Amino acid sequence: MRHAESALNEQNRIQGHKDSRLTPKGLYQARQLSKKIKKIKIDKIYSSDLGRAYSTTLEIVRHTKLPIVRDPLLREIHLGDWEGMTPEEVDSLYERGYQKWLKKPSSIHIPKAESLRHFKRRVTTRVKAIARANRGKSVLIVTHGGVITALLSEWLKADFDHLLLNLQIDNTSLTRVDETDKHVRLKTINDTSHLNEKYKNEHTVFNKRS
Repeated sequence: MRHAESALNEQNRIQGHKDSRLTPKGLYQARQLSKKIKKIKIDKIYSSDLGRAYSTTLEIVRHTKLPIVRDPLLREIHLGDWEGMTPEEVDSLYERGYQKWLKKPSSIHIPKAESLRHFKRRVTTRVKAIARANRGKSVLIVTHGGVITALLSEWLKADFDHLLLNLQIDNTSLTRVDETDKHVRLKTINDTSHLNEKYKNEHTVFNKRS
């Protein structure tokens, strides 16, 4: 699942590894999701170690005493010098860099940022290892929109650029998957049925993911 709304999401600023607290809306989103999670059998919980993901995890699993594994490999992509900026600021300071990113994200070099190729390899390798270590169990991973998009690109054998620009991943959305030794079967993508329209989010492409 993706974390709840953070203050930088609300301000429409690019996050990446830059962190911020959950907003009141984000806390509500997480508490609504906890009602759904409560009905699902969970054997183990993993969370990105970034505060917005870990705070969301604490809210949604208050009903369970399972320990939470905080994992830096489940972090969002590091977006270097663009972190903390709005898309308008990026366009102003980096020669319309955000508009160029909207055409083909993988072609854009962001100063001091992690490459999309490295990011995808990092998160897919880690989640495959989590799956191998938990065969036959139900695992909850609380992470970020970019991470979920990278995983979907791997599972669906789809172009990562295309999914980044065209797939919506909302705050506290659930993506459910069954994985066996032979194949991966997606059950839901971006499920936000626990939220009414007032508590869903409309942000830029970056903040749909980070």
